Amino acid sequence: MKTKGESIEQIGELVEKLSARFSEEDIDEQKWMRDQCSPEAQQVLATITVQALHLIARIPDDAGESVNIVGISRATGVPKGTVSKIVQRLVDGGAVVRHRREGNRKEVHLRLTEVGEEIQRAHRSLHEQMGDGLATLLMRYSESDLAVITRVLSDLLRMPREGVRFRPDLLN
Repeated sequence: MKTKGESIEQIGELVEKLSARFSEEDIDEQKWMRDQCSPEAQQVLATITVQALHLIARIPDDAGESVNIVGISRATGVPKGTVSKIVQRLVDGGAVVRHRREGNRKEVHLRLTEVGEEIQRAHRSLHEQMGDGLATLLMRYSESDLAVITRVLSDLLRMPREGVRFRPDLLN
């Protein structure tokens, strides 16, 4: 029988492994996305990271809407400098264009190109495919189990930090 400390240690290890699993490049996922895209989009896909795909997901696909680097940074929690570097690669690759909004010549906004929209659709479709498996897995658990999982994940996401240290004592 495990002690509470051993269980906590195991959960920490599992969260770390889970995080690595969902953030690593996956050959099957890459192939699946390439198969959904035109040759032009495939060329861009070959040059971008998973993090870049998640930033593309935050750029509106409606031609009338746009977002700036600060907005993407806030939405994703990725530092502005990192977003800026990734966006430059996406611009160079032809997935994103920069533009200025009428009446606001200061702020630079971002919009997806046709290639960017194609990549975004393929990425969304990939997540739908992956989500189907997750939903099937979670159906195995009771409502009370799911409530505990939801609570733990929500607490993990909102847990404040002080420097590099997480502060669960500051959760309300």
